[in-house]
Amino acid sequence: MRTRRISCTVAALAALAVACGGPAGPSEEAVAWTNRVCDALSGFTRAATTGPQIDPADPVAAVQELDRYLAATSEELQRSLTALGAVGGSPVDGGDAYVARLEEALRGIRSGFDTAREQLAAVDVSNAEQLATAVPGAMAPLQELRNLPSPTEGLRDTEELGAASEQAEQCRALRSSAAQGG
Repeated sequence: MRTRRISCTVAALAALAVACGGPAGPSEEAVAWTNRVCDALSGFTRAATTGPQIDPADPVAAVQELDRYLAATSEELQRSLTALGAVGGSPVDGGDAYVARLEEALRGIRSGFDTAREQLAAVDVSNAEQLATAVPGAMAPLQELRNLPSPTEGLRDTEELGAASEQAEQCRALRSSAAQGG
């Protein structure tokens, strides 16, 4: 009889915990939304963590490769911005603010890449002095990428977003690819 009473008490406490927002976990809608956000960032993260292959012995090829990398990564940035704009409103408090911060950061990175590409376009690759100053300047945005936090870090701003990102397949993949590239 005592075991039955304990079982009933435990069951009642579990039901009460779920009803009061206990360890039920994030909603399916929150996981799906978070998955779309992480999916929107995947192309940029992949491009950003695969740096250009620069051959310092061939300045012409180095400038071309750097420009190619900046262009490809800028395209992925734009795709991410477009995809983030399409994820819709967050079903979780704090989600919309997180996406707004992401969009602002991505626009800043893209601006830096665009400036670097403009600098590279003006470089006379036959002028060693110009190469010595322009190429390091154009590489500065790449150095900034190394200081960026994980793209999923902001998802931990709220408990529900963090829990949703743990369940979202694209967020797990994004964390894994960022860890491998960084």
